Amino acid sequence: MGEDHSMASLDELPPYRRAQLLWRWAHEGVAFVEHLVFDAAKEPCCLPSPPPGPPGRTVAVPGDDGRFHLERAGLMLCGQAEATGAWGHRQHCGWVERWDGPQEWRGGRDDGTSVWGSLIVEWPVRASGPGVDPGSVDRPERCPGGAYELLHLWPPRPARTASVRRLRAALVDALGPDCHLCGLYPGAMVDHDHQTGRVRGLLCAYCNRLLEECPHLTDCPRADYLLAPPADALNLMYPAGQQWRPKESTRLRVIEQLGFDPFEDLRPPL
Repeated sequence: MGEDHSMASLDELPPYRRAQLLWRWAHEGVAFVEHLVFDAAKEPCCLPSPPPGPPGRTVAVPGDDGRFHLERAGLMLCGQAEATGAWGHRQHCGWVERWDGPQEWRGGRDDGTSVWGSLIVEWPVRASGPGVDPGSVDRPERCPGGAYELLHLWPPRPARTASVRRLRAALVDALGPDCHLCGLYPGAMVDHDHQTGRVRGLLCAYCNRLLEECPHLTDCPRADYLLAPPADALNLMYPAGQQWRPKESTRLRVIEQLGFDPFEDLRPPL
């Protein structure tokens, strides 16, 4: 990496990307974000690891546990082969104890009063039928066991709105169904520029979650994707009514943490 990038600063980033980093790390403060960008030249962002298992077509096979399991080349990717002919599964389960009983943790901020519970569950699985298209399997029926990367191997369910379904179809037709950044996993999210509304590409859940955290100017897969989005030539616009809008309570909390609104004069289009 060249000398010019070793001295990168937060102010060198495009204004909207700068605001996004400040928003994401507001709880750490401005100095933390400045150091994050300055130190970023030491190493580019990492793309996800290749999916586990051998190459080939992936199918979803029904198991005798009532779930569907990803299988490729005769291997059940979410389990380990056992001498009995079954596939051993192992899953970490976590929950939060509430006054009205245990509940699934759905994210957010922990105020420090939550009581957490967890356990490791193990069970054997045998295939009980022929494989089907993984995209036809509803989310509750999908096995959550195995390596973390397996969660991103499941194709996305159809978007809730017709406009986003049309965008996804256009992106798949022009650029293919796999993630337009890493190319390793099925494209799950229609990614767009939150400032302009222009569609940038189709991203897997992993790349979509981490894209906006990229602190690099260039010489990094994520930064290069942001500089030259694959779908730019298609001139697609994300529906204005579905673009990102922060909650007012969240915006006020960020302003309190930073001392200013990082999106001042950079509000997404209405």
